[in-house]
Amino acid sequence: NFEEDVPKVTDSFPHTVFYAEVDKFKDGIIPWHWHRDVEFSTLLQGNLRLSTNNAVYEMKAGDGIFINSNVMHFQETLPGPPVIQTCEVFRADLISGGYHSIFEQKYVEPILENEGLEAVLFRPTTPKHRQLLEALRTAQDAAELEEDGFEFVVRNNLSTAWMILYQEVEKTPERYRGKRHDPGGDRIKKMMLYIKDHYAEKIALEEIAAYAHISEREALRCFRNNLNTTPFSYLMNYRCRVAAKMLEDGHDDVTNIAYACGFASPSYFGKIFRREMGCSPTQYQKQKVSQ
Repeated sequence: NFEEDVPKVTDSFPHTVFYAEVDKFKDGIIPWHWHRDVEFSTLLQGNLRLSTNNAVYEMKAGDGIFINSNVMHFQETLPGPPVIQTCEVFRADLISGGYHSIFEQKYVEPILENEGLEAVLFRPTTPKHRQLLEALRTAQDAAELEEDGFEFVVRNNLSTAWMILYQEVEKTPERYRGKRHDPGGDRIKKMMLYIKDHYAEKIALEEIAAYAHISEREALRCFRNNLNTTPFSYLMNYRCRVAAKMLEDGHDDVTNIAYACGFASPSYFGKIFRREMGCSPTQYQKQKVSQ
């Protein structure tokens, strides 16, 4: 369902930090995805554009961004050095404590339940923002070293960062009011899920739209407004990404992969794969095997 599979998040300590070298993704793009946990991401190097359903944020080295729970987002590199970012993903109850605690009710729920709050950008040129970024860096360093008691260091510094986030939102509440309430976001998730489950079959626009209980015209509008593409183009791209993974893993030959991914013929598969991935399936497989 395009929910990101976040590594190492456990119930006992729902927090993880990992690095993303975005240039190593196809075309320097991390496709549309979402996750239930919240995320603080810091750009260590390069220039990056992050898009949500309702806004676009351009980041440069040193900037950080908060991404709220269940928000669809998309990332792409911009000209400059290779893009490297740290992603700190955690469940909000790590800092809210017990159910219905004062921390949850007063500070955490107003962020998670704010329908207008998709993301907040932080720049080190602003003193409060710099304090938040330093707290995140301390939490990330502690999580990497895993010395005795590092969990307290992580939680304490995330609490500091969260308080600054809360103050930032409270300072300009008009910026985060009403924008996020868009039924298109839920509809697009349902249609993406349908494509994920049925990409190997012959799919019609009518079927994709029906799964989200909308008309074909509304389905086209949702894809255009949320992902800047069409359902058919998205389906072709998804099929090619699945095929690419199968080629990397050494599964079957190109003909079998073509049919397994829903293409009518190996020749059509080759044409679409070359358009989406920049080379033929055979060339792609040879490149990956030699790496």
